[in-house]
Amino acid sequence: MSKVFAINGSPNQAKGNTAMILAPFLEGLIENNASVDLFYASQLKVKPCSCGNLFCWNKTPGECIFKDSMQTVYPVLRASDILVLATPIYIPLPGDLQNFLNRLCALIDPVLTFREGRTRARFRTDVHIKTVVLLATGGWWEKENFDTLIRIVKELAEDASVNFAGAMIRPHAHLMRKNGQITDLGKAVLQAIKGAAGELIREGWIHAETLATICQPLIPFEDASERFYRR
Repeated sequence: MSKVFAINGSPNQAKGNTAMILAPFLEGLIENNASVDLFYASQLKVKPCSCGNLFCWNKTPGECIFKDSMQTVYPVLRASDILVLATPIYIPLPGDLQNFLNRLCALIDPVLTFREGRTRARFRTDVHIKTVVLLATGGWWEKENFDTLIRIVKELAEDASVNFAGAMIRPHAHLMRKNGQITDLGKAVLQAIKGAAGELIREGWIHAETLATICQPLIPFEDASERFYRR
């Protein structure tokens, strides 16, 4: 059975668009016999990292000097096989989720290699995470608005020498609802997200066709231009 650590970085927690797309993914994981631990970054209240001092690498290897809620999170992270990061687009990340990501430094073993022109490390031997996956929502029409975020999460996976399984991105996510109800296209997106969970568990990655369905335009750009953009 795969163990999944999922964190929702949205300040809206269970009520926002990020939760809307995360829910079917977690449901799909559970239906594929994975166990899931879900956390909300804004509930954890994680202190900012001061890893410039690298205490968790040099003086107290694998242990963060800050005794906050991350101390309850670290054991769950270490025991998990898959790390799921779910977030709305800010510039580029909500602050609480950025603090969480920075505090993963304690799980990194500073045994460095140089691969394809880049310095890389790896997770410590007691960290079971082998795969990182991203789900993200945004309000702007274009999917390119997610490029910086995708690069950050992909870099995290590569720096830890684990698999980046894919980015499920949902531009103009608010248009998945109309008059408080999920639209037909919105339902197709959520179904694709649930199917992506099965692909991840069975194959270790998410199909390109599935990712394309998840990020498909919900309205033509011309309509978005009329409704949202200043002329």
